[in-house]
Amino acid sequence: MPYDAILLDMDGLMIDTEQLCAQAWRDAASELGTRIGEDTLHQLVGLSHQHCLRYLQQHPELSAHMPALALLNRQYYHQQLQHGDIPLKPGITALLDWLRQQAIPCAVGTATEGPLAQLKLQRSQLAPYFQHVVSASDVANSKPAPDIYLAAAARLQVAPARCIVLEDSVHGASAALAANMRVIIVPDIVQPPASMAKQALAVCKDLFAARALLQQMKES
Repeated sequence: MPYDAILLDMDGLMIDTEQLCAQAWRDAASELGTRIGEDTLHQLVGLSHQHCLRYLQQHPELSAHMPALALLNRQYYHQQLQHGDIPLKPGITALLDWLRQQAIPCAVGTATEGPLAQLKLQRSQLAPYFQHVVSASDVANSKPAPDIYLAAAARLQVAPARCIVLEDSVHGASAALAANMRVIIVPDIVQPPASMAKQALAVCKDLFAARALLQQMKES
């Protein structure tokens, strides 16, 4: 089935910030004399900051340190975003250039809050590629709810079934599927479970492979 628009996640898909975020949680926990396990950090991938806090609150060894943990995490993470490097994921520029050449509408759908999303897109120099950016600040329910992607499709004036979403996380892929959209998963930190992979249009090793698939679909 053809497609009319591409919706892209941001963190972990276009920019390599999931590792930065995970390190900020580690540093914040260390400063408070505790630690966050790697399995727990993996569960945070693709979630909004508020969803992360709710998830961490369920862990007794961490709940006693909230909200100090949240505050320190924000400080570490924002310092890196404002003054450090924001590396791009391999293949993202080539993909966005191709979408622009083909005049295919595209929008960002991110669980990050609006001001922080704009900061990341500006500093990474990706902002000019997109007609719209829909963030967690723009909807009632963030990922894995479908609200963000439904809002992005509405702004592009494209039916959800005619959109393809590019995602790296299970939570993001769940949001796309719940929005009745096809999803290409490009895993970052966590590989999708088999059940999720079966529901996806494809699981690609990187954005170069994702672009090749989109090009093949467009030409067929």
